[in-house]
Amino acid sequence: MNDGMDFLDILASTLHDTKNSLAMISNTLAEIIAQQQGDSLSREFSVVQYEIKRLNHNQMRLLSLYKAERSQFAINIDYHSVGECIEDVVLQNEPIFSAKSIESEMDCSETLFWAFDRSLISGILDGVLNNVFRYTRDKVRVSARVEGKYLMLRIEDNGPGYPESMLLSGREGTLQKKTIDFNTGSMGLGLHFAQLVAESHKNKDSKGHIAIANGGTLGGGVFTLYIP
Repeated sequence: MNDGMDFLDILASTLHDTKNSLAMISNTLAEIIAQQQGDSLSREFSVVQYEIKRLNHNQMRLLSLYKAERSQFAINIDYHSVGECIEDVVLQNEPIFSAKSIESEMDCSETLFWAFDRSLISGILDGVLNNVFRYTRDKVRVSARVEGKYLMLRIEDNGPGYPESMLLSGREGTLQKKTIDFNTGSMGLGLHFAQLVAESHKNKDSKGHIAIANGGTLGGGVFTLYIP
């Protein structure tokens, strides 16, 4: 092409524009849902918002993987309040949770601060919570604590749990031994995005990783993100 752009560059640019449009639609729907609390249309609007956010997450993941392939993936590390980060993400999902009568719980010390890319980490948590909306029965718990040399961010639900093919131990590098099961839908892509972001967080000889398990305090799925 005359401008030097190849098809992947054009596709990435289109994905970026589409992602921004979907985000605007999702925010508008959130405002409508907030105004319609208790209305019979509230749940229907929430389901639409859920699907839009799911599409938006897929766009973001694809863009991140494209940048990683082109060696353009960068992170912005700074110290943040972990509790504020969790609270913001949970509040973003409250409209759809309320429509399905899902009770959310947060457990994080107000004094806990850590160094990470807030935008990317929030994107991981938001994507997992968006998935939880689909599978949990009526509860979700988001917690954070320091475990050894890692910040551990955990999302639990009381749904049926993750399928056996998606379970991952909490050791570094375990995801590379697995292949994407596209029968799991966006969650397969979401796991690779989460691992990409996690591994981009490094401290000396340690790097971030994720774990997928079942059980926990609520008896359902347990997603854990480790940041060194």
